[in-house]
Amino acid sequence: MSRSAVRVLLVVMGVSFHMWVLAAAQAQSAADSSKSSARRPVVYVMPNAVTNPGRGDNSQVVVDSSHNGKEPQVAKIYQELQRRKECQAFAENMIKEKADYFLLLQHGGGKGNRWAVSDKSGNVIASGDSLMLGNSVKDACVAMGKDWQRNVDSKAK
Repeated sequence: MSRSAVRVLLVVMGVSFHMWVLAAAQAQSAADSSKSSARRPVVYVMPNAVTNPGRGDNSQVVVDSSHNGKEPQVAKIYQELQRRKECQAFAENMIKEKADYFLLLQHGGGKGNRWAVSDKSGNVIASGDSLMLGNSVKDACVAMGKDWQRNVDSKAK
């Protein structure tokens, strides 16, 4: 093979390599931007009922929000949030300032569970009860999912 043919071959290979690198970088950039635009809403599990679950340190426990001698099951609730398929669209976080939603679940100790979900402004978006803790978490996730989708749809308009 002549020297000029080798040079042409090297130039073609170099240009092809640069085009491949550019295409790969553009594909990665597109993937990163779609991930950031599809942000997962963050859920914070409240350890007890408070008068102001929002930002700041002025939260106060609501009178008679005790657990009737029962331990709050915050860790179990986080576990349910992670394993329930209805909750997979959410990111759990233990820092309330990062939360989009606040989940309060009062364990009834064999007498059922009550739950309520509020948005970051403190507006209660849904509440309910069920006998099983897992079903309460599932129902709360369904309610948060509907609210999040409604907010996404209203921002798109």
